[in-house]
Amino acid sequence: MQKLLRCEAPACLASFKHGLDNWSVIATNNLTNDIWDKLNDMQHNYCAYCECKIPQDNKKRHIEHFIQRSKDPTLTFIWANIFGSCNNLNRCGNYKDESPAAKKIDLNKVCKPDVQNPGDFLLFLNSGKVRVKPKLTVQDCEIANNTITIFNLSGDSALENSRRAAIAGEKLFADQYWEMLVGEDAGELAELLEATLSDALIRIKDMAHSTALEHLWRHNEKF
Repeated sequence: MQKLLRCEAPACLASFKHGLDNWSVIATNNLTNDIWDKLNDMQHNYCAYCECKIPQDNKKRHIEHFIQRSKDPTLTFIWANIFGSCNNLNRCGNYKDESPAAKKIDLNKVCKPDVQNPGDFLLFLNSGKVRVKPKLTVQDCEIANNTITIFNLSGDSALENSRRAAIAGEKLFADQYWEMLVGEDAGELAELLEATLSDALIRIKDMAHSTALEHLWRHNEKF
């Protein structure tokens, strides 16, 4: 998960209102792609939760209501409640809505990535795994655990393998950076190290699993 900057709402959402319209009106009026255009502006064609690339195929992607319509129908057409998710049944939006364990979690105690920075709660490891960030308050630790559980961010081997493959593409460069960072002459190389990190963070910003890649460079946690 990465911090998302929510863009302006799709104009079509203002045409509909809970109590008068059902969500199906979006597909009926061929407005699905209009919503995806705005979601992709916000998410850069990646899933809001697992950061995997979302194919431009409506059967492989899922317009996701963070707070389910069944729990609060008044949020059906509210832009702030809508994200783009992969259509994988083992994680992300589908898992949140269908898993018995996920259904028990209070969504007010889950990281909402357009409001909170997931990096404040989660730590991605070089192995492709994710865990709760150390030294959190009790309240933030609960949010971190809930976020991992509700989207199944650590229980899907395919997702873990995807993260690990992305990390492998950066690891050689990150390892060289860390060798210099902890070396005896790190002080003399401070300017070079700062530029190396800055260039890396710019390069990975729009890549799949960018948060895991950022944590590789910033934290280099193996276990």
